[in-house]
Amino acid sequence: MNLNKLVMKNSIPLNNYEILFAVLFIIVMCVSTGLLTFLWLLNGTTEQGGNIHAAQGTFMILSGASFSLILQDKSSTAFKSLAFDVQQMVDDIFQSSDVQNEYKRCDVLHFSNGSVIVVFSLFFVQWVSDEKIKNELALGIEGNKSVHLQTFIIDVNSIQVTGLGTYTTSTPLATSVKCLPPEDLCADGVNCIKKDEFCDGIPNCPDSSDEYKKICATSCDGKFILMDSSGSFQSIHYPEPYISNLVCRWIIHVNQGLSIKINFTTFETQQYADTLSIYEGLGPRKILRAFLWGSNPGTIHIFSNKATVEFATDYSENYIGFNAIYTAFNTNELSNNQKINCSFEDGFCYWIQDLNDDEEWERINGPTFPITSGPDFDHTTGNLSGYYISTPRSLGGRPVRVRLLSLPLVPASDMLCLIFWYHMFGANVYRLSINITYDHDTEKTVFQKEGNYGNNWNYGQITLNETSNFKVAFDAIKRPGWDDIAIDDIGLTNGGCTESPYPEPTLIPTVPTTPLLPTDCGGPFDLWEPNTTFASMNYPNKYPNLATCVWYLNAERERNIQLHFQYFDLENIDDVVEIRDSGGADSLFLAVYTGKSPVPDIFSTTHQMTVLFITDKAGSKNGFVANFTTGYHLGVANPCSPKYYQCGSGECIPLIYLCDQSQHCKDNSDETDCVRLLNGSLSINGLVQFKVENKWYTACAGYSTEQLASSICHWLGLGTMNTSSPLLFDGNGPFVNVTKAINNSWILTPTKQCLDNLVIHLQCNEKPCGKRLIIQKSGMKIVGGTNTQEGAWPWVVSLHFNSRPVCGASLVSNEWLVSAAHCVYGRNLEPSQWKAVLGLHDSLNLSYPQTVSREIDQIIINPHYNKRTKNSDIALMHLKFYINYTDYIQPICFPEKNKQFLPGTNCSIAGWGRTTNQGSVASVLQEAEVPLITQEKCQQHMPEYNITENMICAGYDQGGIDSCQGDSGGPLMCPEKDKWLLAGVTSFGYQCALPHRPGVYVKVSQFVDWIKRVIS
Repeated sequence: MNLNKLVMKNSIPLNNYEILFAVLFIIVMCVSTGLLTFLWLLNGTTEQGGNIHAAQGTFMILSGASFSLILQDKSSTAFKSLAFDVQQMVDDIFQSSDVQNEYKRCDVLHFSNGSVIVVFSLFFVQWVSDEKIKNELALGIEGNKSVHLQTFIIDVNSIQVTGLGTYTTSTPLATSVKCLPPEDLCADGVNCIKKDEFCDGIPNCPDSSDEYKKICATSCDGKFILMDSSGSFQSIHYPEPYISNLVCRWIIHVNQGLSIKINFTTFETQQYADTLSIYEGLGPRKILRAFLWGSNPGTIHIFSNKATVEFATDYSENYIGFNAIYTAFNTNELSNNQKINCSFEDGFCYWIQDLNDDEEWERINGPTFPITSGPDFDHTTGNLSGYYISTPRSLGGRPVRVRLLSLPLVPASDMLCLIFWYHMFGANVYRLSINITYDHDTEKTVFQKEGNYGNNWNYGQITLNETSNFKVAFDAIKRPGWDDIAIDDIGLTNGGCTESPYPEPTLIPTVPTTPLLPTDCGGPFDLWEPNTTFASMNYPNKYPNLATCVWYLNAERERNIQLHFQYFDLENIDDVVEIRDSGGADSLFLAVYTGKSPVPDIFSTTHQMTVLFITDKAGSKNGFVANFTTGYHLGVANPCSPKYYQCGSGECIPLIYLCDQSQHCKDNSDETDCVRLLNGSLSINGLVQFKVENKWYTACAGYSTEQLASSICHWLGLGTMNTSSPLLFDGNGPFVNVTKAINNSWILTPTKQCLDNLVIHLQCNEKPCGKRLIIQKSGMKIVGGTNTQEGAWPWVVSLHFNSRPVCGASLVSNEWLVSAAHCVYGRNLEPSQWKAVLGLHDSLNLSYPQTVSREIDQIIINPHYNKRTKNSDIALMHLKFYINYTDYIQPICFPEKNKQFLPGTNCSIAGWGRTTNQGSVASVLQEAEVPLITQEKCQQHMPEYNITENMICAGYDQGGIDSCQGDSGGPLMCPEKDKWLLAGVTSFGYQCALPHRPGVYVKVSQFVDWIKRVIS
């Protein structure tokens, strides 16, 4: 049967509606199928690529990580490890945040210095605002939403986030120009350069905008590039004191072929801290040629037509600064004699330090340390004021060579005579050579001496007969130790040398000596990167007793050092690690550690650090393992922008907050040094000045002058107001009107001129001190003496450590004590273990009604303290709570700065120490009267020690009366008119009360500025 035909026969024709419905149904099915196919393809595309929102940001890690150059190498383990931890931390935060569904990942781009600055990218599956990202990150950090935040401390205020837009991951990310730290944008808005390339004298931006004067002019004098053949530059406010936390840079650029000479009409800056650096050349390849501080640096010569000068100040002690005059000169116009002749009274003349040697010659005056080596004075003047040059005054860990080169000399038609004076004194002195150097690095030795020639300046001469251009080089090689070689009065005369008018010096035979420091560790060691890890001997086993070991840590110049202890376990107090800034006799005390981990990282301010490990005769632990890193400005907060003030504790606050009578800095440094008395005959009188936004304003007289004056005397830590009077003043401003607010604060309103030109002149009374309020009978002595009366010395304090009396101290205010640094050395890490007992008479009766105890919450050791030389043996201790003055508790007065007490003056000492040498301690406070002696006599009687200008001595030739063990830290008190002055702090002696063995005390007048700066 024909099936098709059968179907056709049985089919019924469709009407128009049915046909239309069928067509619509087919269309809907096609569209649905296409839409499903599209969505499936879209989903696959999204999984493979998709739209991503990106943002970029930074934040600062304050603790838990430290910056080193290795972190800039993305292939390094250090970078990968820290980046992984940071990414995990950010993942944890965002995966528990309000944008957890949008968050995709974090990439760490790089790290930079400034504690550790992290630069990162964030990716989200859809757009999230910059503010939202920043807030979620901050909330996560503050809420400790990651275990890594137990290690890292993040500065929430440092978080910055910038959106980079939305893009498809299958195509590259196109961004507008945004400079990543540490770069900044040129004025063209297109190019980025490193921030330290701005204002360096070399144009790096295509439009040279990085060297525009409007951004580079110094805040010191408004200058930047100095291009005339002569000119000047100066510190800010000169001749008034400069300001703190300041950096100024000048570029000197004279004609090609010329050199630069810099003279100073005035130069006075804080020792070590406020420095003037003078570089040869510009930009990153400039060479440091002079690093100046203190006073009288002499004339500086830069043998290039380009120089960079930088002035940097720290946060304290502002001096008058400097005024510098530069001139261009032509070295080709100098004669051979001018190039050579030098007495070093005005710098190094035309001599050049060879930067390829180990160290540099130092220009100094006065004696070197110790007295068994080096000159006592120069050859030119024969007194302490004259200058000479010496090998570096440091212990050193290996022999070092220093070289001084002349400018190129031209052959003369006749022979020449080179004359000089040299000083080689000390049991360990090594070698002085004079070499003639030629082109192509050839040279010959024309003079050489080795060994000890006594404490004399010796004459030397050499005939020179050169036929080609040459240089003269003074070379010295110094062994480890204090034994230095010195040079003075170099000269050149025409004609060959005749017979010497001076006899040849006699070599002193070398006597074997014991090393300055035992070498139990196999050292001393000199460590440089990458050899940065060191440990106590026998680690991880116990270290030996009676060990003294030293490590010298080194970095390239202009870098500093961060020291970290990976493991630390010493016998508490008895065994210590001491860390010092730099490596020489002038190194500064940084810290002393003892006990168990953890101990904080410590940072140097120079390119060297000294680590000493000292153990006692019994008991030991496993010791320590330490490593160090080097870098630029490690541990130093980034400088603030010009409109901000940098606190002593590092943070930046707007200038308007400075001296606004509210604390904004953690250390309260914004509210210190806010008022002063200027141009007075004494420190207690003068014109009243207030600091407003880091600038001093003279106060105008007004209706509230008397009330204001009383407050000012209190702010300055002085006594009550004596007199306050308006003064007609025709000087320049700026001026400020001072009015009182409803809340009793003072409102400062700057003004161009005072009403009737009247300003405030104020005189305050001295703060009451040094008064004994209990009538006294005459006393006797400490060793073998009698008991004092109650209230005899109301400022004498007994110091207890772990409830045991160990030292004495003096009360100098209602919250500060002065004591000896050796008393707290090794015990300063836990101030709470200390207790001060004031008003004490009988140490067996601490509950006596007149007696008050106070806990200690802060201990500050003078940075110049050296336990081995005993120099600067002074420390300050802060009472946790103020003390109220009574008849039995009073402060003692400070002497005037640099006050000299005359030999023969009878002064008093007091304490609870031993009453006989090796005897028992006193229970009742003892006193004695002892005469001061000269420093020279003291040095004769104490030859084992170097008696410095920071020490004062007292005692009888026959002995019998002296301070003794347990009296350390107590006062040496001298009377002046109707009060007592703290002349000294009990420091050391040889046993007790022996004939011709005086007691040695810290000379407090040398430290008055330091003490007042701390306690104010």
